Amino acid sequence: MMVDLHCHVLPAIDDGSESLDQSLEFCRLALADGVTTLVATPHQKPGQFDNPPQAIHLKVLELQEALRQAGVAVEIVEGAEVYCAPDLLQRVKENQVTTINAAGRYLLLEFPYQQFPLRPEETIFQLKLIGITPVLAHPERIAFFTADMKRLETLVRLGCLTQITAAAILGGFGDRARDFSLQMLQRGLAHIISSDAHDTVYRPPVLSRARDAAAEVVGAERAMALVSEVPRAVCDGREWEPWELPSDPPAESQGLIERLRALLRGKDRP
Repeated sequence: MMVDLHCHVLPAIDDGSESLDQSLEFCRLALADGVTTLVATPHQKPGQFDNPPQAIHLKVLELQEALRQAGVAVEIVEGAEVYCAPDLLQRVKENQVTTINAAGRYLLLEFPYQQFPLRPEETIFQLKLIGITPVLAHPERIAFFTADMKRLETLVRLGCLTQITAAAILGGFGDRARDFSLQMLQRGLAHIISSDAHDTVYRPPVLSRARDAAAEVVGAERAMALVSEVPRAVCDGREWEPWELPSDPPAESQGLIERLRALLRGKDRP
């Protein structure tokens, strides 16, 4: 039973599914591939996709009811792909963004594709302090990371999870994204494989081929965890302990990691 943590399946809300009928087809395709849970993650990007949490919630209810009536046994979980805008932390604190399953535990976070983000380590640090674990959306397609994988490792050591796009593993986004994805798998920096599906033809909600390709790198057991165990834990709001990374962390991450640990220890004291 696979879980697709990143999928633009909600109808007519962003640049994904254009209609309720297309959303139903999304779900049928996913189910045929062995995906039984789709996390609906429409964009929340100020000025472009202003999707407030309540609007997303209503769309999820609409799709759930349509699936029930159509007899399609796919679970739809509420979520969003949240853009890392300068006011992100304030919006999170004001409940203006949608976390995975609206549980306030995990957040699918999108960095700019080309523009380098401002102080990403501090953003991750602050999210962790308020109890939210970011899941980095498609880092294999983000220039900030592909220019230097140590940047990604730094954020993972600060407590992020990462989500690779299924099509990227298969070369659908070019050689650079494919090679970066494979390196992430090899180095233990990949935690989740998702479709990031936007339609039923060019970017469909399927995971099995990418799972099988990942198995050639990390083995069948871990590859299956990337599409089942880990995204399921995220959906359920459960803690998941990432796989061990290489022993020597990037020097720039050491101070931030120690600072975060000290602050979190302080919060746990009575």
